[in-house]
Amino acid sequence: MNSKLKLALIALGIIAALAIILVLVLSLGGGEDAPEPTPEDTAPVTVAPAAEPTDTPSPEQSEAPANTVSATIAVGGDIVMHTGLNGEALTADGYDYTPIFGVAPELISGADYAVCSLVTSLPGAGSEYTAYPLFRSPDAIASSVAAAGFDLVNTATSHLADSWKDGIDHTLDVLDAAGLAHVGTYRSQAERNESGNRTTVDINGVSVAFLAYTCDTNSVPVTGFEYAASICATDYLGSGTDIDYALIEGDIAAAREAGADAVFVFMSWGTELSTQPDSLQEEMAGRLVAAGADVIIGGRCRVPQPMEELSVRLEDGTERRGFVCYSLGNLLSCQNDEYTDISAILNLTLTKDLDSGVTTVSAAEYRPIYMADLYDYGINDFDWHYRLVDLHAAIDAWDNGTPWDFMTDEIYADMVTALAAAHEFFGTEYDPAWSGSGE
Repeated sequence: MNSKLKLALIALGIIAALAIILVLVLSLGGGEDAPEPTPEDTAPVTVAPAAEPTDTPSPEQSEAPANTVSATIAVGGDIVMHTGLNGEALTADGYDYTPIFGVAPELISGADYAVCSLVTSLPGAGSEYTAYPLFRSPDAIASSVAAAGFDLVNTATSHLADSWKDGIDHTLDVLDAAGLAHVGTYRSQAERNESGNRTTVDINGVSVAFLAYTCDTNSVPVTGFEYAASICATDYLGSGTDIDYALIEGDIAAAREAGADAVFVFMSWGTELSTQPDSLQEEMAGRLVAAGADVIIGGRCRVPQPMEELSVRLEDGTERRGFVCYSLGNLLSCQNDEYTDISAILNLTLTKDLDSGVTTVSAAEYRPIYMADLYDYGINDFDWHYRLVDLHAAIDAWDNGTPWDFMTDEIYADMVTALAAAHEFFGTEYDPAWSGSGE
């Protein structure tokens, strides 16, 4: 084959190859009749990296928090001033009851406000100090109550007039000097009128009106100074069962009209040493909640009684709720009757919706406490005989092998029994430390 023929064959091969390439290009959409490319067609194919976590909330989380304010109130029971407490508190410089409160300051320290009931009268220096049947105590109890961390004292108890009218006046003077607010007794008609028979406190932006009533006065008449005591039974010298509902309902209504967000009522009522509320207590609780009470704390019974959220149906068909503890029992005492050494520190949370203005009891819980009385066990080698103790903490310390110095097998067994009784009477649903075992 000559050179010219070779060159011709090579040229034909090149032309054929170019034709094949042209056909392939046209078949892949590169010709004039091919559709215009879309952005999807032209976008490069990539693998997206894993999305970085963001602070964008879920639909549930994206809702703005409620526009609310809250106030916590720690509630102690009755301070019943038996003679043994005076002996325990006596020092070279006078009386100091603060150590007897034991764990109480710790349990109320986290609250915004703390309240309790003073079941005695303060007759003043030079008077004889006595217990039952007439409770008359040293002034020092007031400063000790304040030192323990309480802010307000209920004085409308069955022993409010045990030192007569002068004792009412002196008691209030001493409470004022100790920096303690009070409700339930008054030095004059004008003082009662000006107060509206209530003490109102702003706690974290929640206006709380405290009211207090007693059904009896330990058979001591208040003739001539009826204004001095908030008594809710017209037969207070008798059975104390003829309740003046117009008085209580009027006071609650007035508190609401004056701008109270919540109404807190102390009631001295019920049957002493009964661990269950009687029918009158239940009737009164329902009437008070219906009238506008948000919290009712009972005393006088000296032992624990149930606590519950109470719902009542109003005449218009709507429901109203309130929290009731029929009896918190004794905060301080050295009473020896069964269950009189068992009580609790109750912590309540009041939450106000700033948009609607409605205030509710949004949380309630208690911590069981116990008055340890070493006299009952013949123990005399400690520098004290009476102390309030935390039942859970004491029992846990024993169970963990680190018992407190004063505890014995007998004391431990009694504390376990006391905790079971507290749960039986107060209920377990409001004790967050209860595990449901070991009882």
